[in-house]
Amino acid sequence: MHVCLILDNPALTESVVPALEKEGRHRITVFHDISELTQSSLTPDAILIGLQQFTALRENEPMVYLRLSRRSRIVVVLSSRELLDAAHILAFADAWVFEDINVDRINELLDLGLEGHCLMPKQFLSRLGVDEIRLTLLPRLSEAEFETLRLLGQGLNNRTIANQLDLSEAVIKSMVRSVLSKLHFRNRTEAGVFAARQQGALQGARDPQGAGDAARAVPRSRA
Repeated sequence: MHVCLILDNPALTESVVPALEKEGRHRITVFHDISELTQSSLTPDAILIGLQQFTALRENEPMVYLRLSRRSRIVVVLSSRELLDAAHILAFADAWVFEDINVDRINELLDLGLEGHCLMPKQFLSRLGVDEIRLTLLPRLSEAEFETLRLLGQGLNNRTIANQLDLSEAVIKSMVRSVLSKLHFRNRTEAGVFAARQQGALQGARDPQGAGDAARAVPRSRA
């Protein structure tokens, strides 16, 4: 099988290539960026592509993407913490590989991808697994946004949150929208349920200098 690699991280490429070569079943071509891939006349069976490169391909070269997707299986390589951010674009790939979870099974995952299947790590199929991803995204929130999320977990409305944080109700409404966007919640109810369920983790993430810095040390939730 001919496999082309165009990954975001050179170090990851260096680890993936030997894994692919281990079974001696693959002919491997490594590209450094999208332009090399699009200018090539090769017709690989599979394209292992990093999330950033795939996003650029989809957004900047849609016709090239269509051409490649018709002749090759496209397998996106990403980290688990990127899953929620990438949800809107992963549907356009044939399969996914998580570099921090199952990249060591790359040969098996490629075989599945060629058959149109994708192996999803079981933690992503549980509510707490998705919670863990969101906890890693907490540094995106400003201190006020973090406090807004925490108070949503107490079931408070915008007016009460505004009074507690000494901010206007309009500002709180805007921050709620920002929290929903940054952590990929569908609505404030989902955000409030998450904050209530992860109350201990959110409390542990508090820091005098602001939630953004402290969230880097958020403990992992347990199933």
